[in-house]
Amino acid sequence: MITSFKASHIIFGDDLKIVTNSAIHVSDGRILSIGKPVAEAFEVDLGHALLSPMFINAHCHLGDTGAKELGVGMPLEQMVVPPNGLKHRFLASLDQETHIRQMRHGLSEMLASGIIACADFREQGLAGVQALQKAALGLPIQVICLGRMAENRNAAETKQETIEILEIADGLGIRDVAAYPISTIQDLRRAYPEKIFAIHVSEDAEAEKKSISDFGKGQTARALELSPDFLVHLTHTPRRELEMVAASNTRAVCCPRANGILGDGLPDVSAWIAAGVEFGIGSDNMMIASPDMFREMDYLSRMQRGLYQNPVVIDFHQIFSAATIQGARALKIDQDLGSLSPGKEASFLVMNLNSSNFIFTHDYISAMVHRANINDICNIYIKGEKFV
Repeated sequence: MITSFKASHIIFGDDLKIVTNSAIHVSDGRILSIGKPVAEAFEVDLGHALLSPMFINAHCHLGDTGAKELGVGMPLEQMVVPPNGLKHRFLASLDQETHIRQMRHGLSEMLASGIIACADFREQGLAGVQALQKAALGLPIQVICLGRMAENRNAAETKQETIEILEIADGLGIRDVAAYPISTIQDLRRAYPEKIFAIHVSEDAEAEKKSISDFGKGQTARALELSPDFLVHLTHTPRRELEMVAASNTRAVCCPRANGILGDGLPDVSAWIAAGVEFGIGSDNMMIASPDMFREMDYLSRMQRGLYQNPVVIDFHQIFSAATIQGARALKIDQDLGSLSPGKEASFLVMNLNSSNFIFTHDYISAMVHRANINDICNIYIKGEKFV
């Protein structure tokens, strides 16, 4: 059976153009086409609403969901760096059942805020990956689980633990380019080309200076030697290395609110765009930032314009794209998610255009970036079925 979801406005296709008085035609949870209603379809009239693709949270740490607002005001190293950072002491204090329950709550938060997929850098080795997979059971959110090995082990031990992780995880989420021997990661990259390899880089200014002093290049350039699928943060990546990222077709993920609250600096996303870097957006650690892509987009847009003292330095269409289709491309799930296009999953937000944030709005994409919030979501459909 074909179901047609009719609405006054739909954000259509990978180029995220708005079409009016149209319908999404769905069969078996996937989009057949988008256009005028068809006679043989069962029609769901959603009225004066904007149908939007759901968001892709391209970088998060669900493990610290239970530590919300713990340690705000502490610098990066004291907050999250292992083994003695506050986050890791908190994780060590949890029993597995409690930890799984907390992560499941974090995933439920994401769904309620319109996120359909996330990429989690999962600490705690194989057990950490298994715990996240249990937390996600039965929830209609796609979790890209990127495991992490223990640090400060010899190459043989690191490789063995990594092999065990990669048997069940989607890939690796590496904390720092210096965390493991580069040759070990290069060998694993060659052995597992189908897995996602992602790395934190250039988040801390002092670590970036040390990398340049010790190696003659920044963390970003060093990470590119590992052939990653995407890099996270790039808060202090110099322009020449941004050009290297673009030339290698490596994607980036920015986490502006997390960088801001930690006092790390702010990612120069306008420079990323100028260099040709394609990027997604992530909310990063649950303990320091809510998984709210509306707030993430708004913060990024206003922050960039203010830093440059230039209101046209960044385009809000690029920001909305980063939170949807570009994030999906970074996670290699764009064949299913990231936009409302024929063949993809019929997973979409129904935004209430009668809400105070949308009434009198002249540009709905700008409103999604700068004005809307989760309270403007009146329904969520996942694979053509009503979720809320």
